[in-house]
Amino acid sequence: MNIFVFSNNPEIRQRITDEFSGSKNNIQSFSSFADLKSAIEKEAIVFLLYHLGLRQNDEADFMSIQTNFKQKLNTLVLTNTPNPEQGVRLLNINVRGYANTYLEHDKLMMALSVIEQGEIWAGASLIQYMLTNSAAKDNFEESPGISSNVENSVFHQLTAREQEIAQKILTGLQNKLIADELSITERTVKAHLSAIYKKLEVRNRLELTIKLQQANRRTLS
Repeated sequence: MNIFVFSNNPEIRQRITDEFSGSKNNIQSFSSFADLKSAIEKEAIVFLLYHLGLRQNDEADFMSIQTNFKQKLNTLVLTNTPNPEQGVRLLNINVRGYANTYLEHDKLMMALSVIEQGEIWAGASLIQYMLTNSAAKDNFEESPGISSNVENSVFHQLTAREQEIAQKILTGLQNKLIADELSITERTVKAHLSAIYKKLEVRNRLELTIKLQQANRRTLS
């Protein structure tokens, strides 16, 4: 795996790079946008760990990199001061993860594993922010005079097994634990998830969670 580490701060850049000491991955670190861009251009797929600083143009500079190369990047953005508004902006340009710069080693490795599986890594505060805002949107869209048909709940689009897996996704379980609990293989879980994503027109675990939460609220209302 090609892992590129970018930070303007040499201490943080070194700390992140050191997290991969002894691994068999190809690790390269950068402090120059030009050098990073040139390196990405030469690769097919890159895992990018990008430390987002606090300078005025830092986010805009990052967005130019992410937008130009989003088809070949699996990006985890690390920032010293995460905030949900920024997290949402970044997820909307295909960033795959958003976390604190000082994420513990085990959680960092888990984040990389989750992103490698095509899922989204986001902190609890960001997920709660997105769920809260989706709830507010629902309340606006379903104001008096606009009714929702519970019979068209998204759950009814899924098979019994897919509903079972979807409910476990809502509890926060990862694929391996779902497989263990249902006595099926992890590959089978992934196959069911792909079918669920297609049926519900979502791209990843986070979007699925939000859609299922919306469905639950509508069913209980």
